[in-house]
Amino acid sequence: MPATSRRPTGTIGFPVTPWDSDMELDEPTLRLYAGRMADSGLDALCFCGSNGELHALGLDEYERVCQVAGEAVGDRAYLIFGVGQSWRNAKLQAGCARRAGADAVLCVAPYMGDANDPGLAEYYRAVAGEAGVSVILYQTKWSGTLALPILERLASVENISMVKDENGDLSHYLAVRREFGDRFRWINGMAEPFVPSYWKLGVKTFTSGLACFMPDVTLRIRELARAGDFPAVNRILDDVVLPMYELRNRRPGYKVSMIKTAMALAGLPAGGVRPPLVPMAQSDREDLRRLMSRHGMLAD
Repeated sequence: MPATSRRPTGTIGFPVTPWDSDMELDEPTLRLYAGRMADSGLDALCFCGSNGELHALGLDEYERVCQVAGEAVGDRAYLIFGVGQSWRNAKLQAGCARRAGADAVLCVAPYMGDANDPGLAEYYRAVAGEAGVSVILYQTKWSGTLALPILERLASVENISMVKDENGDLSHYLAVRREFGDRFRWINGMAEPFVPSYWKLGVKTFTSGLACFMPDVTLRIRELARAGDFPAVNRILDDVVLPMYELRNRRPGYKVSMIKTAMALAGLPAGGVRPPLVPMAQSDREDLRRLMSRHGMLAD
């Protein structure tokens, strides 16, 4: 099957990487949560993304996450692993992901002070060559949108076939669609809040970090969108999803700790977060607990 045909549909859950009390990789908990999320009905799972603290993983830890998650998920969901950091590490990670049974890798742009289109294109090309599976390019908030000239340079690389957008620039998506058609399949990386906007433009694959502790809500949004009931989707967004995101965005460094705090409150503890991320302040934890209590999400 050509690499470009291996594309996820529906919902992509982004599991956290659990740490034990010494902030070391908690393999038994990772195995448990990977299997649980695979059984939940999510269409795809992406480990070692930003929600999985890719930035904080050593290469040996990364390889173990791939091995454990690959074994736990098997063929029950489309399997993705994030890759990034340095040019060398990204290529080594891509090899680990392939050996663990990945269907795709999510390639994060490296930090660099002298960003340029040709160099970035070669970075992606090198990772794609090592991966040997489908590659998803990642438009993060800090790296910006992928310029059309970069995509033009990469259009001939068959297994670079998707883009995850975490900017929410719909006009950029429309420009890419006009220029390249379906050559680069778009993924709504703005998650549940952007489902109505992106779905109506034909983008019907979306990501979710909230699915770590409330997959039923994420899946309900997926089914309502498929049925075209966007008023019902908007009610769920207003009632529970947007308040969750307000808490997640309340302070810098909360992107993962809010998810892990919610998991703990739901009876699914996954440990803390490694620096430079920070734990939630007690007052914010209480606000989250009240919100989850109102929706019946707290552990019994």
